[in-house]
Amino acid sequence: MKYWLYRITGGDNALEFAHPLLFKKNYLSIGWSDFSNNEFVRDVKENGSEAIDKAMKNEGWGLPKNRWNLWRFIKGMKKGDIVVVPTWGVFSLFEIADDEVLSNDSIDVSVYKDWNGHFASRHEDGYFYNVDDKCIDLGFYRKVKPVLLNIPREGYADQELYSRMKIRQTNADISFLAESIEYARKAFEQKKPINLKEQMVEETVPKLLSLIEKLTNDIKFENLVEWYLKSIGAKVDTPSKNESPTEDGDADKVAYFENIKTAIMVQVKKHEGTTNDWAVQQIKAFKANHNYGDYHTQMWVISSCQDFSAKAKIEAETEGVRLINGIEFAKMILDAGLEGLNL
Repeated sequence: MKYWLYRITGGDNALEFAHPLLFKKNYLSIGWSDFSNNEFVRDVKENGSEAIDKAMKNEGWGLPKNRWNLWRFIKGMKKGDIVVVPTWGVFSLFEIADDEVLSNDSIDVSVYKDWNGHFASRHEDGYFYNVDDKCIDLGFYRKVKPVLLNIPREGYADQELYSRMKIRQTNADISFLAESIEYARKAFEQKKPINLKEQMVEETVPKLLSLIEKLTNDIKFENLVEWYLKSIGAKVDTPSKNESPTEDGDADKVAYFENIKTAIMVQVKKHEGTTNDWAVQQIKAFKANHNYGDYHTQMWVISSCQDFSAKAKIEAETEGVRLINGIEFAKMILDAGLEGLNL
C-alpha cells in the first residue's frame, strides 16, 4: 500500500467540478482532457510512461514534467492506496476503491455537477462543457472511499506532513510519511491534537470568538484587525474608500512589513454564519488596481464568520487569497498575545 498526496486541480473551468466530484460523489479527478478516452487508459496501463510520452509528442508538447502526474494517476495508484487531499486549512484521507480508471467515455454523466448543482454536458467531441458552454479540462477519474474528512492541519499534521502539503504539484508519492499520516489519523479519530498548546487554544478560542461577536461592531472589528497587524510588527494604513468598489476593489487595511518588504492587503468582514466570494472579488480587484513598488504583496480576507462559502474557498485558492475565519483569527490573536489591546 502506498500513500499519495493529491491536490484537487485540473485545467480550464475544472475546479468548480473537481471539488464536488470528490467530496459529494467520491471521484478523484485530473485534467488532460485531450487524451480522455478508454483506449488511452488501456494503452497507459499496458505500456506505462511510453504511452504518455507518445501521446504528448503527437500533440507537439514535447515531454513536460507534469506528465508524471498523469502517469501516477493512471498507472501508479492502486486499489487500497491512501490519498491525502489538502484543502483550505484541513486535509482529508481517501482510499482508492478499485483499479479502474474512468475517462470521459465512461464516467457517469449524472455525477458531473458543479458546486451550484449545475450539470455538465458531454458533447460529440468527447469533452464536457459547463452551463456557460465552456470546455471543462477534466479527463480521468478514480473511484475513492472516504476515510476521514476535514482533519485540521494545524492540530494533527506534524511538521513534515504539514510542509509536504504545501507543494504545488498535482500529486506525489509520500509513502515515506506513512507514520506521520497514520499518527494524524489515529489522533483525529481519538480527538487528541498533537500538542498541549493546540488543546489549550481549541478550548479558549470559541469563548474568545464569542466575545468578539458580542462586543465588537464593524468599526471595532476593523480596529481589532489593525491592532493585531501592528502587534506582529506592521505599519498599518487605512485606504480611503473609492467611489467604484466593484471596479476598483476594496481593502480596509494595508499592513506594511518593512523588514521583509511585504504588503498585506486586508478585506475585513464582521459577519456571522458564512462569508461569500464577494470579499475575495473585492480584494482581488483592489490588488489589480494598486501598485506597491518593490513590496511583495499578499491578499487576506479576515472575517468573524464561522466559515466561507465553497465558491469563496475555490476562488481564493485559485487567486492566492488567504481566508481567515473567526476561529483562525481568534487563534492568531492568542498567538500574538493581548498586550496593548484597548478596545
